[in-house]
Amino acid sequence: MQCPMCHGTMNTISYEGIMIESCNSCDGEWLDADEVKKITDIQEKRFDRETMKIMVEDHGYDGTPIERHNDRDIVCPKCGKTTNPINYGGGSGLIIDRCAGCHGFWLDDQELEGVQMLVEGWQHELEADLLKYGKRLSD
Repeated sequence: MQCPMCHGTMNTISYEGIMIESCNSCDGEWLDADEVKKITDIQEKRFDRETMKIMVEDHGYDGTPIERHNDRDIVCPKCGKTTNPINYGGGSGLIIDRCAGCHGFWLDDQELEGVQMLVEGWQHELEADLLKYGKRLSD
């Protein structure tokens, strides 16, 4: 498979037991539609709070959409359709590219780790959020 970003060679690798495509040149990754969820469900890789904080500061996952994704057209290496930028989780500020055809995902270098950190962070906050908002949600 050819990388949709740099046109380098992509190899199939095992990432937490899930077979994904990874570019040897730009370190981007292609995941089929269900593979992001499988990886976040496994949670083999854990991130401490300090690592999560550094990742958020370095990459701007603060809820503000990153504009750099709006000016590029990525052609899906699986079906040939164009990808569209999406704000992962609705408002995280982590912008990933999703194919309009097969719904696969292109993630730039370290974005898969960013997805994992966001999901893990949300899970850490879930109990406190349920205590704080649970009554209102059940009414």
